[in-house]
Amino acid sequence: MKTCRPREATLPEYWISIPVSSVVAGIETPFAGAGGGVIHYSDLHTEGEPTRVITAGFPDLGDGSISERCQKLQHNFSDLCSGIVREPRGHEAMVAALLLKPADPRCDHGVIFFNNVGPLGMCGHGTMGVVRALKDLGKLKSDRVTLETPAGIVEATIEDDGRIAVLNVESYCYRLDVEIELSPGELVTGDIAWGGNWFFIADSNRLPLNLTGLPKLIDYTSRIRKALESAGITGAGGALIDHIELHGELERYEGETRGARSFVLCPGMEWDRSPCGTGTSATVATQVHRGSLQSGDHWIQESILGGYFEASWVSGKNGIVPKVLGRAWPCAQGELIFEKDDPFRHGFPS
Repeated sequence: MKTCRPREATLPEYWISIPVSSVVAGIETPFAGAGGGVIHYSDLHTEGEPTRVITAGFPDLGDGSISERCQKLQHNFSDLCSGIVREPRGHEAMVAALLLKPADPRCDHGVIFFNNVGPLGMCGHGTMGVVRALKDLGKLKSDRVTLETPAGIVEATIEDDGRIAVLNVESYCYRLDVEIELSPGELVTGDIAWGGNWFFIADSNRLPLNLTGLPKLIDYTSRIRKALESAGITGAGGALIDHIELHGELERYEGETRGARSFVLCPGMEWDRSPCGTGTSATVATQVHRGSLQSGDHWIQESILGGYFEASWVSGKNGIVPKVLGRAWPCAQGELIFEKDDPFRHGFPS
């Protein structure tokens, strides 16, 4: 049986806003605000969670820092981002990764991640997808790559077994045993941690961590997020805690393996199909802070689909630097077409 791989393609340099050929009458290129255009992409999934890597056609964001370009993307091109990831061209759980020329000379590539509600500081599963896409498109000089993200510099390596190891941004536990009230007498206790995004990490409260339990999991984590906002509980500097993570017992491993089966509610109220790379990083930081994980220990994080990430850590300046290993697979390559008169060129309204 032949392995399905993306077709060989010679794409324009991804850090330039490119006039690409019109393929449908009425399309104008390059992309121009409310006008039409074409976006080149590669679709991948990491343990079931999709990443849409934008390789060409996106409007030029200038030469500022990645954070400055991220702000420009959010302020000037939010409609285009919505059209890329939302139905009918995408779906609500999709994360996109816009490839850019890095501002930091130490980095090989820049990347901005965004989902159905806006930019993300960092995305672990998305990083694995980006690295696999860069490899398949012939954009890697070696099996080691350094990426510049709004959250910081991320290093990744393609291992001999094909897994992608992500050396994430420095992660740390912010607060332990934070108690919130969901309803009169209904209390939840969890930890707040940073792993590239802000997380509230709590026990699953005996809810089934599988697809059958999905409606209850979404309801429970949505209520937790609303309770955090109502109580004014935030991450450092008043940052919004926009990821809620539940833990239960591992199902894949037995014996002395450390880890958890997990469910993560993401911004936009969608759930992560993967074990969540930044969530795994935040969890490891919390476990280290509690003294439950020692140097050299490994942590296994499962998703409700049964996919898993393997994590380890080293000490950082103010926290830990997590190393997360996972797998990514190509799904498709193509062009997203946006016509000026398409009523859903910006995606379905939220």
